[in-house]
Amino acid sequence: MDKSSFRNTLTSILAVIISIILIFIGNLICKTDIPVNQDELIYPAKITSIEGIEVDKFSLDDGETTITNENIIFKAKVTGGDHKGEEIEGSQYIDKLYFFTPREVEVGDEVLLSYLQDTETLDYIWQFAEYNRMNNIMWLTAIFFAIIILIGKKKGITTILSLVLTGAVIFLVYIPAILYGYSIYLWTCIISVFIIFMSLILINGINKKTLAAILGNIGGVLVAGILGLLMNNLLEITGFVDESSAFLMDIGTKTDIDLRAIVWSSIVIGSLGAIMDVAMSIASSMNEFSETMENKSFIKMLKSGMNVGRDAIGTMTNTLILAYIGGALATVLLIVGNNKNILYMLNLEMIVVEILKSLVGSMGILVAVPVTAVFAAYIFNTERKKTN
Repeated sequence: MDKSSFRNTLTSILAVIISIILIFIGNLICKTDIPVNQDELIYPAKITSIEGIEVDKFSLDDGETTITNENIIFKAKVTGGDHKGEEIEGSQYIDKLYFFTPREVEVGDEVLLSYLQDTETLDYIWQFAEYNRMNNIMWLTAIFFAIIILIGKKKGITTILSLVLTGAVIFLVYIPAILYGYSIYLWTCIISVFIIFMSLILINGINKKTLAAILGNIGGVLVAGILGLLMNNLLEITGFVDESSAFLMDIGTKTDIDLRAIVWSSIVIGSLGAIMDVAMSIASSMNEFSETMENKSFIKMLKSGMNVGRDAIGTMTNTLILAYIGGALATVLLIVGNNKNILYMLNLEMIVVEILKSLVGSMGILVAVPVTAVFAAYIFNTERKKTN
């Protein structure tokens, strides 16, 4: 292993260790105790046999329509939690009043069961809650990681570590901080800076390319944050965009959650990945230019960086907008299908927020391009100036 590879490996190890320490400390600071609903606990289980089906028929108010509901009785083996290993009897109630009902359970199915108290008998019963899809998700994740490593090799490993640490800081620090009642604005900034430094240093090491990408990232995210804050006020955003907003108000936290801050945070966090991608692409390209370009200068490097940035702008802006549209597609279809007035639809807060995320995030990308190009053009020319 040469000195450069050894230094990069050591840097990656130190970045992981420092990140784990910071996440651990952050989790201790932000740890919150949300009351657990002891009346309904969830356990994984595997269906071992189907005991029978109870049929429940009743007529609707029109006197003509008859609904036939089913209550499937089964036996299952609990595979996790306090009751692990127990053979239990449970049921799956299929209510045909709903448009979509779950598939009837079969022997061998992996399921999640609710252990809850019957309101009439007050006895605790086992009831089907959902199919356990985690095994298939884990297989898909394993394939995803394998492809990353196959294509990215050593950088693929650091990419996976970066992804795991990003998920850890979000779920172990950021979300607990919000639920504890800390400032969403402050902790969004802290987490964003942490993700930028951790990801770029872990993947690329400490060098000029990483420094240029970090500076471009901070510039783009800063602009996105400021614009998001201004537009939140100008557009009179309340943060009440769907039923999830109502549930957040009654989640049992120490202080009320600021829904407007949640919207702002989603703009910043949502745009962070795309801005990071653009900044790193430009910094990496300009690093290559600096090594191969003859008679390089600040102006020549800047022009080259801006050319790369212009190509990235189109694709990454589309990526960001399409990602938000895809995430809200069902909502958009529902609103368009029920409201023929386009002006009214475009002024609904849930639609305005999605538009805001797309436009402000894209503005962050636009700003990240020249900021990264300028810093990279300067940084990659400093060595040349010193040798003259």
